[in-house]
Amino acid sequence: MAQQQTTTATPILEVNNLKKYFPLHSTGLFRRTIGHIKAVDDVSLVVQPGETLGVIGESGCGKTTLGRCIAHLYEITDGEIIVRDEGQEYRPGKLGRGNNTEFRKIVQVIFQDPFSSLNPRMNVLRSVGEPLLVNGIARGKELEERVADIIQHVGLNVGHLQRFPHSFSGGQRQRICIARALVINPKLVVADEPVSALDVSIQAQMLNLLKDLQQELGLSYLFVSHSMSVIRYMSDRILVMYAGKVVETGPRDDLLREPLHPYTEMLLKAVPKVNRRQGGRLSEVVAGEPPNLLDLPKGCVFHPRCPFAKDICREERPELRTITSGRQVSCHLAEELDLQGVFA
Repeated sequence: MAQQQTTTATPILEVNNLKKYFPLHSTGLFRRTIGHIKAVDDVSLVVQPGETLGVIGESGCGKTTLGRCIAHLYEITDGEIIVRDEGQEYRPGKLGRGNNTEFRKIVQVIFQDPFSSLNPRMNVLRSVGEPLLVNGIARGKELEERVADIIQHVGLNVGHLQRFPHSFSGGQRQRICIARALVINPKLVVADEPVSALDVSIQAQMLNLLKDLQQELGLSYLFVSHSMSVIRYMSDRILVMYAGKVVETGPRDDLLREPLHPYTEMLLKAVPKVNRRQGGRLSEVVAGEPPNLLDLPKGCVFHPRCPFAKDICREERPELRTITSGRQVSCHLAEELDLQGVFA
């Protein structure tokens, strides 16, 4: 299990009031903007050096968009992202050409699908070595040596360097993607559902590999997943998103044992459990569907699915507020609810 962070060091990543809206255009000649999809709406977070912040929620909650904004793959609509390294601050959206190059050396991404994120015409040496070449870090023999070193770190061998992606299994391809992300020695890695496309047995190998590399290389992770079991295993702290907003955040063990938001409890109940009497794996079906981001309900966006909703929930949108040290929740009824958690 990951250990909870107690450090008060300066965060390597700080996000303040981040918004990412995608415009929706009408059809026809003039293509007017008729609305916006609020994929990420007023999200704030921090990641400490060496920490893993797990981001969880159902499909469409905005967690992948959040990660891509932090990695500067999307231009943000509003808010602030600050990445710190060796006394320097980098702010995506306000980077000159030189600073953008430095930013790419600090922040890297592991994508969800290892099959589509590798160029089928590039062998392992070229795929993994490309970040070194593009960022002017190494070339020639030095590049080959660095690629060979990181390939061995992720559990492959130098005999794989001249092979192409089609000759590898899914797990091996993801190891190549991890090597490509780590070859330039980044400080922060945005892992966007890095094991969801893999078989369960391979998932365990990849998660253990990521934890070992974190310890060895001193990495910080923003770990995005829809699986509570994966988040539980990897994270120091957990951030729960729903309809583009943060609904709860806190240390992993505290949040799992005593959830403060009904949506967090719903996610925990959906995790398969072993029923020893029946010999099966049972989980509760998550009720309802996520809201339409173009037409969010009035008040708390979760109230149409919430079994505890009251009139105030239907009328007033709750603010994200601090309940106890390190625990924040966006729920009017947080203090009066007795929600069911799990042992961490």
